[in-house]
Amino acid sequence: MAMSERPRTYLFLQGPISPYFRRLAERLTAADPTARALRINLCFGDRLFWRRPGAVDYRGKPEDWPRFIDDFIATEGVTDVLLLAGYMDPGQFLGGRMRLDLERCRSEFARQIADPLGMSISEAAFGIFRVAASQLTDLIHEITVERGLDPRDYSLHAFGGTCPMLAGVFGAELNVARIVVPYTAAVNCAFGLAASDVVHEMALPVLVPLPADPDALNREFAPLVERGRAALASEGFEPGRIRIECAAALRYGLQVHEIITPIDMTPPLDGAALERLAATFEALYEQRYGRGSAYREAGIEITGLRVTARGLLERPQFVTRDLAGTDSSAAQIGRRKIFVEAVNDFVDSPIYDFTRLLPGNVVAGPAVIHTPVTTIVVQTDQVARIDATLNTIIERA
Repeated sequence: MAMSERPRTYLFLQGPISPYFRRLAERLTAADPTARALRINLCFGDRLFWRRPGAVDYRGKPEDWPRFIDDFIATEGVTDVLLLAGYMDPGQFLGGRMRLDLERCRSEFARQIADPLGMSISEAAFGIFRVAASQLTDLIHEITVERGLDPRDYSLHAFGGTCPMLAGVFGAELNVARIVVPYTAAVNCAFGLAASDVVHEMALPVLVPLPADPDALNREFAPLVERGRAALASEGFEPGRIRIECAAALRYGLQVHEIITPIDMTPPLDGAALERLAATFEALYEQRYGRGSAYREAGIEITGLRVTARGLLERPQFVTRDLAGTDSSAAQIGRRKIFVEAVNDFVDSPIYDFTRLLPGNVVAGPAVIHTPVTTIVVQTDQVARIDATLNTIIERA
């Protein structure tokens, strides 16, 4: 939002895991050649989808973030950040350290986007919102439906600073069973990395038709397994904290596409293990390409061997809390008009403070929940429930 009449500088913080922010930045800078678009990357996904100049990586500690962002805004002359369909509180951006000028946002949005398109501000804003949600839907389709997986069988984890604002819409489009916004939403990638095991992966290209000689394959696997164990031992892992997992890349004869297929035992392998490997490959093949697509008569080839040596780390212990009642009225801090997809318009809706919600509380949509690390939007016909570990579970009403 505008802070002066100097050349415009747009700041993009954490957003949808899609090219949406990059394309919007390109549109804004094309419309005004004097403008700049800057990005602060908070996770690998931010870097992956930005892929343009003007980005810096934040590598500091959480407690150093307020000073960093204040210095960045002052140094770079930031004049604009993005509001999204009434979901963000203009007075609480960056914990209240920066106030968003909503009226100036509307004025510039109309001048640069809505008016040239011959649309009202609401029509154009809703269109941008739907583009963002649709791109996320398409990305998830690529890794589920196009691989033979049904999104209805899965829960959608919505994390980051912006995804919980959009998840209620694209989660409904995917018809997922539920949406989970983790308590660690804004740092979920970093939390996962810190809690992950230490992993070494070894691979060896081969070309072996099935059925194969188990002893010959065992001779190929042995040095890979030994390298994995030695690497973890050098890093201080005791034998009891080391796990070896083996897999093979398989394909049908004369085909190009391979499927990485897990082996259900650690070498030495026997003939029965290789029979199970072939059966697992065919099941995975049909899962990806459709029932009846497997064709063993074409012959099956092993094109690569893989060993994953995993050093097991202690997992964080989650604290569970007793569930309170469903009444969430004590956490409501006001009302505000927000965009509701089902009615294609702004609707006056309750606003909640996450820090006042108790495990077991239920919030009926449409509503907004402001947390210290993200903003959660509950669309109409959805309910959000706070679970015993302070995750927010969104399901159909």
